[in-house]
Amino acid sequence: MEDQRTRLAAVPDAGAEDGAAPFQVVDGAWSDGVAAKTTSTVEVHSRLLRVMAKERDAASTAQDRMFAGALIEVLDSPNLRLPDFPETAQKLDRQLATLDPNYSQVMHTIEADPTLVGRIWQIARSPRFPKPPNSLSMAVSRVGLVEIWRISVQMALEAIRIPDGPYKAMADGNRLHGVLVGDVTAALAKERRGPQFLAGLLHDVGALVILEAAARTNPDARFVDRLIAQHHSAFGMLVAKAWSMGPDVIRAVGFHHDPNAISAGLMELPRLVAIADIAVSGALDHRRARESFPELAIKQVALGHMEPSRPMVLADRTIDRLEKEGLDVVGTAF
Repeated sequence: MEDQRTRLAAVPDAGAEDGAAPFQVVDGAWSDGVAAKTTSTVEVHSRLLRVMAKERDAASTAQDRMFAGALIEVLDSPNLRLPDFPETAQKLDRQLATLDPNYSQVMHTIEADPTLVGRIWQIARSPRFPKPPNSLSMAVSRVGLVEIWRISVQMALEAIRIPDGPYKAMADGNRLHGVLVGDVTAALAKERRGPQFLAGLLHDVGALVILEAAARTNPDARFVDRLIAQHHSAFGMLVAKAWSMGPDVIRAVGFHHDPNAISAGLMELPRLVAIADIAVSGALDHRRARESFPELAIKQVALGHMEPSRPMVLADRTIDRLEKEGLDVVGTAF
């Protein structure tokens, strides 16, 4: 992806129109990442242990050594010290998998999770809808069961807690970016619930693991940025494995920065995630008066399988929807 980044940054006078100031030309955020080296999570784990040991030994400060050492401890720990994948999401997934879900059972699952109930009320009362509901049942109907499942899944990212400090804002932006990319990936696949949303949601989850270790050890920010760029896809594969995601999701997380690096029969979902990632970042760049040429990047990834206009429209719609729910998407740094 580095060659693509260089070409994009070299394009002059981006976004200039008659009577309008030219946009600032920026590198696409999707270029700041490297795909995993293999689709095998066992090999990814072994390689990360070796690389982190080298990083620890080469670190120039005590904090940087502690940071690399903390990542080694994470890799050596059962399930990467991750919180369990939300039980509510698992229950809802099973209940909604039937052709005719039992509504009373679904409501019981929702009502048993106060955090989820609060989130449903928040969305149902947002400016996205003309008037507030007068019951939880009405709120659930208004938000929709598929979207409620998505919210329950998003709580997996929120459970990876980053304490207050310089890395919390980065983590918050990472989570919001995952929601956006998950929504667009699912829309591109025309599958509102399933592995497409999960793959998009979790595509950068490896960065959260790295940020959590950084928040505990206070390393140099440049060191953190470099490890995220180089290794978040590999860490993300291990997170997806620990949370019992299927092989399609694991591969998509590991190769969303270079979907064409794996065999043609396995690249469909990684390609959709890559396209959604580009579209979301490019749409946000445009709203921030910046130009990163996402249409060109989408063409390079899609290899003729998709016109750039569709993912760009879907990204704009998703951003608009979340902003109507009260989220400051454009103002969030990620």
